[in-house]
Amino acid sequence: MQDIEQKAIETYTKNLSYLSKEHPDLHRKIELLSLALQNGQYKEKYAIEYKEEGYFDLLELSTGKWLYGSHSGKLAKKAALGVNYNKTDGVIETFYNFKFDESAVNTAKNTDPTISSFATTAPVISYIDGIIDKKNTTMRKIYKFIFFGTGLGLHIDEIDRKIDASIYLIVEDNLEIFRASLFVTDYSRIGKKSKIHFSIMDNDYSFKEKFNKFFHDAFIRNNYLKYFLFQENYLDKIRKIQNFIVTSSHITYPHHKLLEKNIRTLKTLGDRYKFFDVSKTHDSKLFSSRPVILVAAGPSLDKNIEWLKKNAKYATVVALFMTTPILFSHGIEPDIIVHVDEQEHPVLSTLSKVDDLNLYGKSIFFLAPSVKMDLFKGISEKNRCYLFEDRTRYRFEMGFLEGFSVGEIAYALTLIWGTKELYLLGLDLAVDTETGKTHAKGHMSAQQRLEANGTEDTQTVSLRGSIFEVKGNFGKTVSTTPLFDMSIHRVNYFTKTLKRKYQTVYNLSDGAYFEETIPTKPENAELGKLFSSKSDGSIPDLIGYFDTHADEKMSPKEIEMFELRIQEAEKKLHTLEKFAETRHPSIMQFQSAFTDIASDMITSPENQISELSQILIIYLQNIGGYMGDFLNTREIDNPKRHIKYLQKSVADQLMKIIKKYIEAIKAGNPAL
Repeated sequence: MQDIEQKAIETYTKNLSYLSKEHPDLHRKIELLSLALQNGQYKEKYAIEYKEEGYFDLLELSTGKWLYGSHSGKLAKKAALGVNYNKTDGVIETFYNFKFDESAVNTAKNTDPTISSFATTAPVISYIDGIIDKKNTTMRKIYKFIFFGTGLGLHIDEIDRKIDASIYLIVEDNLEIFRASLFVTDYSRIGKKSKIHFSIMDNDYSFKEKFNKFFHDAFIRNNYLKYFLFQENYLDKIRKIQNFIVTSSHITYPHHKLLEKNIRTLKTLGDRYKFFDVSKTHDSKLFSSRPVILVAAGPSLDKNIEWLKKNAKYATVVALFMTTPILFSHGIEPDIIVHVDEQEHPVLSTLSKVDDLNLYGKSIFFLAPSVKMDLFKGISEKNRCYLFEDRTRYRFEMGFLEGFSVGEIAYALTLIWGTKELYLLGLDLAVDTETGKTHAKGHMSAQQRLEANGTEDTQTVSLRGSIFEVKGNFGKTVSTTPLFDMSIHRVNYFTKTLKRKYQTVYNLSDGAYFEETIPTKPENAELGKLFSSKSDGSIPDLIGYFDTHADEKMSPKEIEMFELRIQEAEKKLHTLEKFAETRHPSIMQFQSAFTDIASDMITSPENQISELSQILIIYLQNIGGYMGDFLNTREIDNPKRHIKYLQKSVADQLMKIIKKYIEAIKAGNPAL
């Protein structure tokens, strides 16, 4: 017995040494818990016991229940036996199984790469789909594996010895249980040969961050994520991961959209618009003496339009462009209008609902340079427009903002301007509990209805149709969608990075709760009692303030980067040409070559900004699951023939994207 205790202490010590070097944040958690146990600040809830039958078990002290209740070692071996190489068992799929017929593939080959993501993915996806039947094929190797629940970690050790995965994600919600596993399971042994990502006692935000690091680590191995579920209560984690995957940037914002955004931004740069500096927050007497009401298009806008009519005159009203038909119809003229979406149809649809387009001429516009500028030239003067980049970085000295919707982008802008008191209205990011609607009446999506109490198939998650619960602003919880949840996380991110101590944010919407905001019923926010009516000269004052933090000329450094971008793109083309000409007689050799070319495509030169690399990362993530399936399938007939096709096809599609980018960057080069 003494030998067993000594070995447990040695295992614990080895694990602490490993964690201190490789996972210092987790090590700190363990040390704090140990200190709390020693000082009596935390009462132990579990106790490890070694049974006479020769196994460890964990006793819950309050209930007297055993975690295992039988031989934990035998249960671990049984768990390992249950892990297989099938593609349909114990697996989370990370890519959509798109189907293309021959006609669709031929059409895609002749389609501009900015029109559709399928223009460059269909030739690859359709070919792989035609040679692999996932129901009747198996994986060569399990590269990435997730453990939901550690227990004492015995099953982790047994499964690792069987599959020897390259990358693991280990999830455990109870820090004390994980600490107990450190006495029994040698994580340092696994960590010497495999990369481990730990998510231990994390909140939803941290869990998402940890999963995303695991997910993007060697992303071409993401074709199927195998997992083991230690306890049923971790099923919710699987659902969360499905949400994280379906809201990944390569799915929500495909490479063709980012390519189009770059091309439009490059074109706009030549029109000499003023760019506002969003690289830092600014101090402003103007925004400290007058509150700001940010108006978004959530259901709370409809319910509180009378409050807005009454209070708008006491504040600077910042409105999302899509809300303007609603506001104009109630006699509310926003001071500032924000828009970032490059799609033309939503703008035309919004304008068609406004009888007098001259109303727009009274407002200041903050726009992404990728929007259809011709549509806005007709409704606003150039000196009233301020641009800011939202994914590209050509004016990198002026900063950029990156979000999933215009709502959180506008929120970030109000903080950057130095707003002292900010009131959020219509930024619900949730499904209305009464109507099931996601947007106010004037919005394009206003007719959509989602059932908040509906059930969901755990294998299927959609961006807008799937719903789940998050913390509510007024109520305990509200229903939201994966797309809205992305924006909630982004709002909280902007709060964490931009909000300063003197800034106060009041959330008036009956939707999702945002960190560091004050839930406030509109009837309790009577601005007329706190502020005087704004002066008639407020728009000129705003323009004067914005002009002090804006300029229309590119700096020498920004101009210099254009030539470097062209050189980088041409170098990538040359690398692809060599890749296409080199023959790879085996799948393993082709796998190595594909990994190398993917690394070349996504790598930017040191100290160089690369929008092209970002486009190519998203493209490779879009085809990565399919390519990974081909490379990791045992039952491949005549692999040489398939390698020859895929090698040429992948190279052709990447070159198609790069050539389009080179054409745009040369046309937009201010030095030429």
